[in-house]
Amino acid sequence: MSTVADEIARRLSENGISDVFGYPGETSLSLYAAFQRNESITHVVGRCPRGAAYAAEAYARISGKVAVCDAPGGIGSPYCTPALLEAYNSGTPLVLITSGPSKSTPRPWATGQVEHARLFESITKHVYVIREQKGALATIDAALALAQQPRRGPVVVEIAPDVLEAAADQALLNAPAPVAGAAADAATPAGLEGAELVAAAARAIKQGSSVALIAGGGCHTSGTAEVLQDFVRRFGIPVFTTLNGKGVLAEFGDNPPRVVGSKGDTPANEYISGCDVVLYAGSKMGDKSTNQYAWPSPDQFLVRIDNDPAIEDSGSASACLLREDIGHGLKLLSDELGEWSYSGGHPRVTAGSWSQSGTASIVQTVNAAMTGADVCVGEASVASGWFGALLRLLPPQRLITPRGTGSLGYAIPASVGAAVARPEAAVWTLVGDGGLTMSIGELETIARLGLNVKITVLDNGRLNLIDQHAIHHHGAAAVSRDFIKIDWSGICTAIGLPVMSCDDPDRDAADINSFFARKGPAVLVLGTSVDEISPDMAIAIRKAH
Repeated sequence: MSTVADEIARRLSENGISDVFGYPGETSLSLYAAFQRNESITHVVGRCPRGAAYAAEAYARISGKVAVCDAPGGIGSPYCTPALLEAYNSGTPLVLITSGPSKSTPRPWATGQVEHARLFESITKHVYVIREQKGALATIDAALALAQQPRRGPVVVEIAPDVLEAAADQALLNAPAPVAGAAADAATPAGLEGAELVAAAARAIKQGSSVALIAGGGCHTSGTAEVLQDFVRRFGIPVFTTLNGKGVLAEFGDNPPRVVGSKGDTPANEYISGCDVVLYAGSKMGDKSTNQYAWPSPDQFLVRIDNDPAIEDSGSASACLLREDIGHGLKLLSDELGEWSYSGGHPRVTAGSWSQSGTASIVQTVNAAMTGADVCVGEASVASGWFGALLRLLPPQRLITPRGTGSLGYAIPASVGAAVARPEAAVWTLVGDGGLTMSIGELETIARLGLNVKITVLDNGRLNLIDQHAIHHHGAAAVSRDFIKIDWSGICTAIGLPVMSCDDPDRDAADINSFFARKGPAVLVLGTSVDEISPDMAIAIRKAH
């Protein structure tokens, strides 16, 4: 007998879904049985719904495809909230399939019941509810399509467990169904037409004595990187990236693109602050990439390329919103700029003001060891700061961090998703002991699947970035000063992960290189000092004083 769950698994496969992430519950087991019967789908079981959903979000970023995860409703689905928020803020196409109340439930307050539409209203593009077979497959199609439509983001599908378990009725399942949640068309801004907007943007760029191009994580979408590379070579405008835009351009040579914002460096930020024209491509322009919304300033002309229909045109005479796909918008701007080339100012080059040993040495080790299409995953907090300032990528190498939430606990499960998306590559992960504490279960997933993930744990027994903010911004004592030191080596050994401890990576460089050179998972526990200053911490401390 073919069940509705079998038909949903088949429809997912027909839509190009080859990997699904999740965590089981009694109400979702019919899906698991269906995935087991479907040879086209590999199901990755995490150790908690939160970790599985984070893995799916990272998988979508690296693969460029919509990701699917599952969780039992009410019991598991609320744990997926951080990943849905991450996907919503970062524009990641993610579909969460979860169970809802059974059709036979006579009254509310059944165990595991939750109103997903109300719970996820503010952090998803739409919540679809399937309470009968009719039109169920069309709803699955619509959810996958909506997740990928501008602006991309998460979609939730709630399905009643007794519908999932029922014998499939092909006539009902394949019936058309009215489906809500279609993306709004991108309206042409009032006033200037599209061609005039491009002309105005090009005119501002030509007239600017100092111009900056800031490439965001959206530039990693298919085909956009090549257009961006051609734009930079052709016009010579100083180019920077956001933290998650790293790797869209080669970061080698005399003047590699530098990260701007709160995870960037001071000279780059100073240059952006003094520019006449700032061009953002593929960035949501959140707090991290605008230096806490300092850019654009009232004295700067903003050119923004973004096809998100929800973005409102400022209507300002000193801004142009090109409501286009990033690659197409850059091509239009290139045609309008013609033979012009940039001859204005450039950022100064200075040495960093962060600690030059310990973690800095490990990042240099990663730089030397990366090959091919390797992926780097940075935890929120100081790990992202170290990777932002010192990591050097060569496309198609990537860096992913929690760009939508800044949430601890992202890096380890995200490493799972990245490794599944690029099984031929190594995944280099930098995580603090605070973040690892929140995602320790997914170490078992890495060990069980034998994923080629190289983890460095920055172990100082503290929430050090939080402590530094408490000290320098609030005049308080370190809030995590009484934390108990955790034996990470013992934990990793118990899980079955190869582990090495080190407190001087320069001294132990040869051993570290040999340790990481072996195929498969590996964990380096790096003892760090609470006095070590990361690049982003240096920026925060300077602002405080």
